[in-house]
Amino acid sequence: MLAGPGYSVALPPGFTVVESMPAMGVYRLLPPGATPMDREAQLQIRPVQPFELQPLLQNIYGFENPWVAQMNAAGLGIANVTGMLPARQTPLPQGVGHIREFEGFTFVGFPVRVMVIVIVGGQAAVEVVVMMNLYRWTEFAAPCLSLVAQITLAGTAPPPVQMQAMVDEQRQDQVELQLVTADGETIPLTALPTHVEGNLVVNIGTVIKTGNINGTAIAIGEHTVAKVAS
Repeated sequence: MLAGPGYSVALPPGFTVVESMPAMGVYRLLPPGATPMDREAQLQIRPVQPFELQPLLQNIYGFENPWVAQMNAAGLGIANVTGMLPARQTPLPQGVGHIREFEGFTFVGFPVRVMVIVIVGGQAAVEVVVMMNLYRWTEFAAPCLSLVAQITLAGTAPPPVQMQAMVDEQRQDQVELQLVTADGETIPLTALPTHVEGNLVVNIGTVIKTGNINGTAIAIGEHTVAKVAS
């Protein structure tokens, strides 16, 4: 069990803690399949104290500034930020999720997607940062996002949720990952590309359920990612 001021979460099988400050509730994890050397994917959890919540949210919503984006990316081992997605709010089981995503290249040269998620509950808040190699997102996205959904904030008891992947038959360039609550409500979390730099990373029709996902306001792909000026 991982825990910090205002939150707790069970460590799923296969995840390893590579860096931690338990007294502060800060943990950096590797999902199954990621190695400590290359860190093809990683997830960081830390509690957010009340006095830092508003500055943190301002930082997230200020990522359009390329200097702000690059400073935040450097701590993740990202050499260059190449694309930025609009910040958005998403209702999560624990509270309100403030999500910002961007893309870039690591110092070892592979393309990554980064999700910065700040979950604000009634009594506590937590920041989760998920980074994954875009060539291998099919391995890492579901376990990492499932862990995010399992975080319990003080004063809340999130209902059980499941992950599902959906593809709009008219938009087979991207896969949307959603949480599904016990009553059948779907919560879109992100959309990830079926092709990365011209290479196929997931074959639609063999592993992904198809359906209409229009209206989720998530449209992620090279054609929609705003390029960050260098």
